[in-house]
Formats: sequence, structure tokens, C-alpha cells
Amino acid sequence: MELSPVKIVWGDYENETLIHNHKMAKLYKKRYQRASDLYNSLFSFFGLITVVSSSIATTLSWGSGDDISPNQQFILSGFTTVSALSAAIQNFYKFQEKSEIYTKTAKSYAKLQNKIEGVGNINPKYREVKPQQFLKKTQDRFDQISDTRIEISNCMTNCFYKKEEDDNSYLEDKHRRYKTNIEEDTINIQINDN
Repeated sequence: MELSPVKIVWGDYENETLIHNHKMAKLYKKRYQRASDLYNSLFSFFGLITVVSSSIATTLSWGSGDDISPNQQFILSGFTTVSALSAAIQNFYKFQEKSEIYTKTAKSYAKLQNKIEGVGNINPKYREVKPQQFLKKTQDRFDQISDTRIEISNCMTNCFYKKEEDDNSYLEDKHRRYKTNIEEDTINIQINDN
């Protein structure tokens, strides 16, 4: 006597959870990408200010020789101060390091999103992975990323990183089509049985 293979069932609950996980992975990936871009831009901006102001201060000090008027001295010290302040801000806030950390976090969420899409793109009837195991692994990965990431402030999220379309998932439409096809197949089978 042969044993029948165990049927892997992806019900509505499992599919909705998969779609929710896809939305969250996509949302966090986008937010951390935007945070990384902002911090990288700030690093470049303050770096540019430092270079330009120190270049101007150097040019002014070399070009004027030994006899510097009080007005020139004031301008020279102004450019030197701007250069020092922008370099201090750049180093104190560690824009470059935070940008790299945010990029790594965004890549972690992107990998998770790709794994979810790899399962979500398959019709639920033909998925070979067991829903409980896959969803548990996915949740464990979310928890792992959450434990190691640097949090983004709510103010920055609401002002700069949040966009309306971020929590849209194309898997919702796919799931709706799969459900419609299953319902149509069931109706066709019932009509053929009568």
C-alpha cells in the first residue's frame, strides 16, 4: 500500500500573511534606501562646503602676503570657521558610516523581499514549500534584521522616507487572480458534475 503525498495547503490566511510580509519587506527596504541616500547626500554636501571654504581661505591667505587688512582677516577667519564647522558636523554625525549601515539594512530587506516574491509568484496550488515553515523562517529573518538595525526616527520617517505607494504589493493582485481562477474552476467542476 502506497502512502499519498502530503498536500501542502496555502490558504487565505497564509497568503495574506505572505502578502503582509512582502509589503513590510518592501516598505522597510525603501525607507532604509532613502535614509542611506539622505545621509550620503549630507556627507557629500558638508564635504563640499569643507573643501570649498578651506580652498578659499587658503587662496586668500597665500594671495595677500604678510600685510592683511582687518577686513581681509575677518573674511579669512570666516571661511576658516565655516570649513572647521562643516568638517566637525560631518565627523560628529558620521554621515558616511550611517549611510553604509542603512544600505546594508536595505539590502537585507531586499533579499528577504526577493525570497518572499520567489514563493509568492508561484500559484498557491503549485507551491512546494510548506507555509508554516516558510512563514516562520521569514518572521525569524524579520526579527533578526530588526534586532541588528539602527532605528530611523519617526520624525525623519514621516518627513522624508515615507511614501504612499510603498506599502502596495503586486502579490495582492496575483492572489486575487489565483482566487478568482480557483473559484471559476470550482464552478466549472460543479457545472460539469451536474
